[in-house]
Amino acid sequence: MQKIAIIGGGPAGLTAAIEGAKSGLSVTLYEKLEIGENIRCAEGFFDTLNMLGKPRYGVRFKVEEIELKIKSKYVFPCDDKINIWMIDRREWQKGLAEEARSLGVNIIENITITKEFFIELVWEYDWIIDSSGAISITSQVYGFHKYYKDTSAVTVQYTLAGDFSEYYGRIKLVLEDPYTGYYWIFPKSKNEANVGLGVFKSTKLNLWAKLDRVLEKEGLSSYKITKKMGGLCPTVKLDRLVYDNVLLAGDAAGLVSPLHGGGIDTACISGKMAIQNILHNRVDCYERDLSNILDRKLEGERELFERLVSLNSGVIDYIIKIVHRSGRTLGDYGVLNGRIHKFLQLGIIQALLPTKKK
Repeated sequence: MQKIAIIGGGPAGLTAAIEGAKSGLSVTLYEKLEIGENIRCAEGFFDTLNMLGKPRYGVRFKVEEIELKIKSKYVFPCDDKINIWMIDRREWQKGLAEEARSLGVNIIENITITKEFFIELVWEYDWIIDSSGAISITSQVYGFHKYYKDTSAVTVQYTLAGDFSEYYGRIKLVLEDPYTGYYWIFPKSKNEANVGLGVFKSTKLNLWAKLDRVLEKEGLSSYKITKKMGGLCPTVKLDRLVYDNVLLAGDAAGLVSPLHGGGIDTACISGKMAIQNILHNRVDCYERDLSNILDRKLEGERELFERLVSLNSGVIDYIIKIVHRSGRTLGDYGVLNGRIHKFLQLGIIQALLPTKKK
């Protein structure tokens, strides 16, 4: 029986642990804290490739609408092409951990993986799946830790307690000048929401001050801040995902969406793929197999992002207006899953055409 060590009890690590245990592997998962603690996430579960289905634990509601604000406000229904759930990620991960334990996974919490301990694990186990996030322990050992800082988005977020009944069932995204990014309101219930801001290119702006301004703008300044978090969002997939007997998965592999910053779905997919490649003696094909599934999505999202940031907000607003007036959904254009060519062709071409005189 092959022995597998998994570093990190997040989406990729827990998915890999469950998949490995179900497949008859001996799995030990190491988590530096307690599973479900210190989560830095807006807690929207985007199943953009329709490969995962409804989360088994922690679901608060399925998102019915996306409110998108640029110059004007546009509301798009979430049809069957767009599956987004708001979850309590702590509850979700604890549920996955209990499922893993019931399958025989040995979960060791509150343990720090130092470089020295990592090298011991490399010798002790047949395979290591590093889902330790950004900055990964593998990057610290193999010397590419600067990659994450150079390529990642940066996010800041508050969890607020207050009246969010008007947002319940929808998520709100707002694109603003002058920074390259957006802010969001993701309600977890009628009385709680994650409100945050993400920047996809480096900036000298004080993001916490910008987020405080967002609260004032949205009339949320009086709401109680119950949690404050922030960090790196690795939005550029690493070219190399296998180092000796170590496979990178999830954020450690740089699999966060370069368009909307979601990464739970890609993390789960990579964790499952890592186990499947180990089982079928295809570790040397892991990078290629994962690329075959994810690259169209990630590259399409990056293409759309780069096209949009090259335009001013007025042009972007006009593009969204065209799409909204067409009566189609964002899912029809594949905006959230990388199949974006219709969107680009329709929106950008028409937006750049000269206005006809009446």
